[in-house]
Amino acid sequence: MSHPARVLISAMLLLAAYGRIQADDAGELEPFWTLLHEPAVAEELKLTSAQGRQFQTMVDDLDVRFFPLRNKSHEDAEAGSLQLVREAKEKLDSLLGQQQLQRLAELQRRRVGIFSVLQPDVAEKLGYSSQQRQRLETVLQETQQKLSDLEKQVQSGAAKESVEKKYQQTQLAGQKKALQILKPEQQAAWQKLLGPSFDTSRLGRAKYKVPELVDTDGWINSDGEQLARLRGKVVVVHFYACGCINCIRNYPHYRDWHKRFAGDDFALIGIHSPETAAERDLSHVRKKAAEEKLTFPILLDGQSRNWHNFGNSMWPSVYVLDKEGYLRHFWPGELNWQGNEGEKFLRERIAALVEE
Repeated sequence: MSHPARVLISAMLLLAAYGRIQADDAGELEPFWTLLHEPAVAEELKLTSAQGRQFQTMVDDLDVRFFPLRNKSHEDAEAGSLQLVREAKEKLDSLLGQQQLQRLAELQRRRVGIFSVLQPDVAEKLGYSSQQRQRLETVLQETQQKLSDLEKQVQSGAAKESVEKKYQQTQLAGQKKALQILKPEQQAAWQKLLGPSFDTSRLGRAKYKVPELVDTDGWINSDGEQLARLRGKVVVVHFYACGCINCIRNYPHYRDWHKRFAGDDFALIGIHSPETAAERDLSHVRKKAAEEKLTFPILLDGQSRNWHNFGNSMWPSVYVLDKEGYLRHFWPGELNWQGNEGEKFLRERIAALVEE
């Protein structure tokens, strides 16, 4: 399983983190959804050129349909997400060969780690006794609860770096306890189900296709921008409301990034989605942007169409896109809230993407 910093990047886990999908269903969707977006997985499957094009087209289409689900009701988000996953699996059954499908299943088990021993197909092959199953369920439930508690700490603003080490230690401790319950032949069978070795450090680079911007109520500092026309640049898109104090506290960071990364390889776009009646007054929004010296392009999203297309649910929210237009990093909320280092985290990643 991925560590907390990467959890924030996974769109499917973001949806689950906001309570839109029940834990059991989120577990079913993960890791399949995230692995579809990992370049290392596509490389490991050894896709042909034709397969690669079809695979990316499929995933891009799913992403654009997925993002709006992120702020839907629980029922709509759950139904829509499960439908997208079913479609993906059906298309992969036609697109991939048998060996490729088997390798994808092995990579899913590797990403889940020791928790895969309770997956139905794995449990059937390993043939646990009722006592073993009960002990495994107890150990893994306790481990999952500890991991969930650590993830909540990150979502509540705890520094990800300090939580990451505890997260990894908790995973390893749970795996050790679970493996001690298995007989040697069961351990060997589980290892075989993981397939050939795979360097999991290559994971954590998932990328997601975001919706194109919709020009609704005009722009500040621009005649109009399109993400498709910004290919070749690292693009930061941030949603804000001019009366939101947490958004206002992010302004110095945006001004710094705009100056620090100025050049042909970087673009910063604000999307003003109103929360209050005053924020729906476009003249008020323009005045506030001028007062705060926000000189980068700002899309006036008075109808909240872009807000809903992205499935956004929090002011402020920051999306970092790579030079191919794919989401690579995401930060919900005030960047340096309660001592967090979100600004530093994203600044370093923006710099890396600019050099990529």
